[in-house]
Amino acid sequence: MNRPPNLTRQLRRAPTQYLPILRLASGGMAEVWMADAVFEDGESHPVAIKRVHPHLTKDPLYRSMFEDEARLGMALRHPNIVRVYDGREIGDTLIMVMDMVDGASLKAVLDRARDHGSRLPVPVALFIAREVAQGLAYAHGATDAQGAPLEVIHRDVSPHNILLSKQGEVKLADFGLADAKVHETARAADSVAGKLGYLAPEEVLSGTSDHRVDLFAVGVVLWEMLAGERLFQVADPKATVRNVVTKVVPRLSMESPSPSRKVRVSGEIDDLLARLLVREREKRVPSGEALVKDLDRLLGGPEGVAEARRSLALAVGLHCAEGSGDSRPDSLLPERREPLADLLAAFVDAVEQDQTDAGARALNPSDFRLPAT
Repeated sequence: MNRPPNLTRQLRRAPTQYLPILRLASGGMAEVWMADAVFEDGESHPVAIKRVHPHLTKDPLYRSMFEDEARLGMALRHPNIVRVYDGREIGDTLIMVMDMVDGASLKAVLDRARDHGSRLPVPVALFIAREVAQGLAYAHGATDAQGAPLEVIHRDVSPHNILLSKQGEVKLADFGLADAKVHETARAADSVAGKLGYLAPEEVLSGTSDHRVDLFAVGVVLWEMLAGERLFQVADPKATVRNVVTKVVPRLSMESPSPSRKVRVSGEIDDLLARLLVREREKRVPSGEALVKDLDRLLGGPEGVAEARRSLALAVGLHCAEGSGDSRPDSLLPERREPLADLLAAFVDAVEQDQTDAGARALNPSDFRLPAT
C-alpha cells in the first residue's frame, strides 16, 4: 500500500474517498471501522472511522458532545495523542476520522499478562507512563489560535484508552469525556466521568476536577502495570469507589499485592507513585512536565528511554503475534466477523451524496467496492 508522507496535508488538498475494510467494534453509541483514505493521485492511508449510530444524531445533547469531541481532537496535535483528522455529518450519521494505531490497547496487553501470571518489565511500564504524561502535558497546556488556554482535562485516562503500536508508540485516545473551553456543551460541575477504578478522590468526594485528576489516573495505571494487579477496581462498583477514597496503596518495594506474584521495584519508584496517588491533590505531582522529568530520571535518561521504546515495540509485536493474527488494538476488535459485502452494505446505508468542506467530498455508494481479485 502506498502511503503519503503527510495524511493531514492529503486530506486538506485532495478529494477523498474512505473505503471501509472491516468493522472493528460496535457499541451502544457508535461503531468503529478500519478504512483506507484514498486520494485523487492514487495514494492511500489507513484510518479509523468512528460512526455514530444514526438514531443518536437526532439527540441534540449527544450530537453536541460528539461535535465537541471532534473539534477538540482536531485541535490537539501531539505524537502521544490519537489524531483526529476530520469530523462531519454524512447522510443521517456523524463520522470522525482518526489515526489507525497498528498494535493493541494497554488493557489488552495487561489482561493477557495477568492471565499468564506475568507483568510488563519495569522500564516498559515507566516508558508507557512517560509517554502518556507527555501527551497530557501538551493537552493540559494547549491553547487556541489566539493563544488562550483550552484548559483540557481528559477525565478518562485508563488502560482502555492507551494504545500501543508495534513501533513502540504510545497514544492517548478518546477525549469523549474531556472537559475543555472549546466545548460548546457545558459539562456538569458535579458530574463524575471516567472509569471508576481510575477516578481521583476529589472527583468522588466533591465532583470537582482539574488537570491533576489525570495525573492521579496515570499513577493508578503505572501501579497496575508494575504490580500486575488492579489497584482499586473490584467487582462491586460501590466497593471500588470506597477503595478510591480509603484504600491504603501498597508500597511495591516492600510488599506484593498478591503473595503469588513477587514485585521488585525501587524505593524511588514507590516514592513517585506515592506522590501521584496522594489523596490531597495539592501534594500531588503538579504537572505532566514534572512527571516526565521524574520518569526520565528513573529510566536513566535518553538512552534508557530509547531502550524502553524498543522493548515496548517488541512486546507489542509479540502480543499481536500470539493473538488471533489481527494486529489492531484489542479494545477495538469486533466480537464477531461478518462477510465484507455485508459490512459494506451496512455502511452504505448511512451514506448519501453531498458536498462537504475541508477539501473532501462525502462518502457515497460508489466509494464502497470490493477489492479487486
